[in-house]
Amino acid sequence: MQSTIDIECWVNENPEAQIPETEAYKVRLWDGNAFDEKRTIADQKPTARQILETFERFPADEHVLLYLPRGGKLEPIELDETIDLRARGPERFFAFKTDRLLNFVANGRRFAWGANKIPVALVRQVARIPDNEALYLERTDAADKELKDGDVVHLGGKELERLSSREQSWKLNVQGVLLTLTTPLIAVKDALAQAGFDPNDNWIAILKRKGEAKLQVALTDQIDLRLPGIEKLRLTPGQINNGDAHSAPRRTFQLLEKDETYLQQRGLSWETFQEGGRRWLLLRKFVLPEGYNHAVVDIAIDVPVAYPRAEIDMFHCLPHLTLKAGGVIGETTGRTPIQGQTYQQWSRHLNGKTRWDPTTDSVMTHIAVIEAALLKEVGQ
Repeated sequence: MQSTIDIECWVNENPEAQIPETEAYKVRLWDGNAFDEKRTIADQKPTARQILETFERFPADEHVLLYLPRGGKLEPIELDETIDLRARGPERFFAFKTDRLLNFVANGRRFAWGANKIPVALVRQVARIPDNEALYLERTDAADKELKDGDVVHLGGKELERLSSREQSWKLNVQGVLLTLTTPLIAVKDALAQAGFDPNDNWIAILKRKGEAKLQVALTDQIDLRLPGIEKLRLTPGQINNGDAHSAPRRTFQLLEKDETYLQQRGLSWETFQEGGRRWLLLRKFVLPEGYNHAVVDIAIDVPVAYPRAEIDMFHCLPHLTLKAGGVIGETTGRTPIQGQTYQQWSRHLNGKTRWDPTTDSVMTHIAVIEAALLKEVGQ
């Protein structure tokens, strides 16, 4: 037989089993700020006074003791009242230096508390509200207020505070179709399917978050709707099929492994080819921020033979870009012939402290330069 049983651990591991008889029991107490270290009580049926004094709450008669029994409701216990630790299996004790109890209601059940405020995390614990349910403070003169885990509920006002929990839901706008979801994580392909779009139709999916650049996402990517500012998932056709047979993207030379992994993870459509002694990385249907005359563009990047020791410089766009608002895009008058078409050259370079470093820079960092340049021209 064990000499000491930790009641909290036992209840967690054996929710239905009878707590065995033993020499002593470990319990935990909350004092208004946090939980104390567990203390040992060598009595199966201690009084509230014994428990308070075990945790050095002196004088005991100036304190109120509550306890949360296994599977039960938070209850007060009088100073000289005994509690059977084996029968009740208290998961937590709560001590308050006060002469009165305040009350609140959660999901129609009344609970006593010994302080004028209670953290939401403790409301969830004592009222047994699961994490997947949203908690609301009910109000008669305004919409109910959703409470976050860092909030506190103030008690002792003119009216009894009433709380209620509801199954949590998240909303996502997929190309104008508003989805209501009961889980915060959803794969892009599943979001498309639920909104009535065939994920196999070669869509380009763009995730829009308030105050941030648009992000192209792959069908296998997960969208976390708990992140702030997610507005919508926008779709554009990835390729217009004129009846030609689909051909695999060209890979006439290899990039660094980390570059290819990055391009795949971003869900970008890309290929490599050589022409006239130059090696080109072509990003097809690259999604642009708002403000340009086109929504997507092909971007060609000249990858030197000696890359990464040799610097990647500039980028080239087709079709040519202008600003919807008017004005001139600086350093874009150069023209580059690539595969019989004329690309618009954007002269953007790393310099000074950001000069190319072959140990850290790559296609990955150059794409970041491209995105920064595209955002800058439209004031983002």
